[in-house]
Amino acid sequence: MNARQAALRLVHRYRPRTTAAVVGLVLVGLLALRIAVSGVLLHREAVDDWKQDLSKLSLLLAENTAQSMTAARLVLDGVSRDIDAAAPADAQALAAAVGTPAMQQMLRHKIGGVPQVDGVSIIGGDAKVLAFSRAFPAPPISLDERDYFEYHRRHPDGGMHVSAPVQNKGDGAWTFYISRRISGTDGRFLGVVLVGLSCDFFSKFFQNASIGEHTAFSLYRSDYTLLARWPAVPGMMGKRNLTGSTYRLLEQGKTDGVLQVDSPRAADQGRAVDRLAAIRLVRDYPLAINVTVTDDVYLAGWRRMLLTMGGAAVVSLLVLAAAVALVLALLRRQERDAATVLALQERAAPADAAKPPEQEIAPGARILLVEDTALNRQLVCLQLGTCGYAIDTAENGALGLQALAEQQYDLVLMDCMMPVMDGYQACQALRAREAASGARRLPVIALTAGVTDDDRQRCAAAGMDDYLSKPFTAAQLRAMVERWLAR
Repeated sequence: MNARQAALRLVHRYRPRTTAAVVGLVLVGLLALRIAVSGVLLHREAVDDWKQDLSKLSLLLAENTAQSMTAARLVLDGVSRDIDAAAPADAQALAAAVGTPAMQQMLRHKIGGVPQVDGVSIIGGDAKVLAFSRAFPAPPISLDERDYFEYHRRHPDGGMHVSAPVQNKGDGAWTFYISRRISGTDGRFLGVVLVGLSCDFFSKFFQNASIGEHTAFSLYRSDYTLLARWPAVPGMMGKRNLTGSTYRLLEQGKTDGVLQVDSPRAADQGRAVDRLAAIRLVRDYPLAINVTVTDDVYLAGWRRMLLTMGGAAVVSLLVLAAAVALVLALLRRQERDAATVLALQERAAPADAAKPPEQEIAPGARILLVEDTALNRQLVCLQLGTCGYAIDTAENGALGLQALAEQQYDLVLMDCMMPVMDGYQACQALRAREAASGARRLPVIALTAGVTDDDRQRCAAAGMDDYLSKPFTAAQLRAMVERWLAR
């Protein structure tokens, strides 16, 4: 066998198409592995980011709840001190001291400017209402079946008690009570002072803090009794939830934390729901806040990214498949006629070079938020966090103008009242800069606590294009932003 025959036999035995197919499969596997690893890492990052954001939001809500409770407790303490000063010796003395028009007026005065307080009542040792902030004489109602009455009758310590929510006998509204015992000079049980807190007040506060659909806020008593919730689930009010995320975390002895769970959820008829829950005790009170978002919220950005990566992967696979098919075709020709391999490779090179490059995915809209309050900045970023926008922040108008000079933006959200330079001055300076340079008019949306015509005219005079009154919901903010970005 001469050298030429040996070479031809070697070429005949060698299967370059098999090698090319193996290389192609390896490349496909590496691409799939990269997508899988990237997906896992991005999922972990998305969950961690949302855990941090929800922890901050739960802290904000817990602090506001503590402040609301403290205002109501001051009313309770004030009424208790007034009764103690009268030093009633027995039930008759208590009734005589509090069953007067002057006492009713005093109770009304004490709750003025405290919107979370639904009313103040003083009840006697027989559970009959002796005084009521909303009416004189007090309505002939007996409250002997209420938990606070039985609690104070059995506990002489005089400490504050937080009741389970009940439907008020006066107007049917859901109310929970903080209360203190009234004792005679000899320590005997004479009655109870009640301050009613509106469950609807807390529900509306939670609604304003909502970051969109699939978000829930709950206020629990320390025994896991539901006091208030948004969105409302009437069948759960006043009931203990001993299977939820709040119970799971607090029973571990923790005061706060964020759990990722997929267990059955009472608010969804026991259906298993994948969700993140941020739980935090309310300082100084036997209460706990729960902020929950489902995976429709906290994984929305990750799923968009995964879809984008999947689309890019499909394009890459198509390009790779085309390249492998081309290589295999060349190799088949090489097997038929080794003499023409070089010519075929030279002919294929321009075809490879002519393949169009992948197009980059357009980035999301860039928004500048100018707001001096850190909590408000966090809340707006949370409310827009699932929309795919790139959001920069500035703490006053001067810093906002600096950012506008350094970066191009599609929209500005401008708080009106800020230190250093307010929103009106900043917008006027921006419009002057645009007029001098001939730049396009950048949409500016005012974020203002004012709702009068004068406030709106002032915004327009400063060059602002639209306004959004505080407090606003996530849906209102998103609708406003989408409307202006679409122009």
